[in-house]
Amino acid sequence: MDGIKFILLALLILGIIISIPSLLIFFLYKWLTKKGFRWIGNLVVVSLISLLAYSIYTAFYPTDSFYFDDFKQVTSRKIPGSASVIDKTASYPDFHGKYVSCSLIKLSKQDYVNLLGELNSDKNIFKNAEAIYSEEFNEIMENKSVHDIKFSFARKVNNGPDNFSYIGFFNDQETIVVWYFHTPHSRL
Repeated sequence: MDGIKFILLALLILGIIISIPSLLIFFLYKWLTKKGFRWIGNLVVVSLISLLAYSIYTAFYPTDSFYFDDFKQVTSRKIPGSASVIDKTASYPDFHGKYVSCSLIKLSKQDYVNLLGELNSDKNIFKNAEAIYSEEFNEIMENKSVHDIKFSFARKVNNGPDNFSYIGFFNDQETIVVWYFHTPHSRL
């Protein structure tokens, strides 16, 4: 019975979240058409609905820039110019804003070597880190083997005991796997 209550509550909250922007769009459309701007009203409605749909879509399927930002969090470096995301996945943030993201990123051989060298000399990173297993990591590694990871690093993020980020360098000297556990900073 508690499961049904939770589902009904979640649907109610989702309905409220969707209905508020919908009502605002509706009243804006009515106001514009009443003022004689029917064409502009239609344009505004289509634009706002498109923006809302895009926002909802990117919340569930983040763009590559989302994973590039996570790369920056894990490595404390800008993403190399040659970087391209091969595969990606992320959990949806929970009520506290925690989420896990994992991505396979392909770099040029030179960027791969440069990044590896920089991380090797970084004193704030743990070398030879073990792979951190999660649903997201397992999904990304479905067609890869952990044994193909030649070098790996982890870095502690925030202040929690389990808040580590991970980056692994594959033997092909082009591919890296980036795993990031995001937890918002405590306000204490």
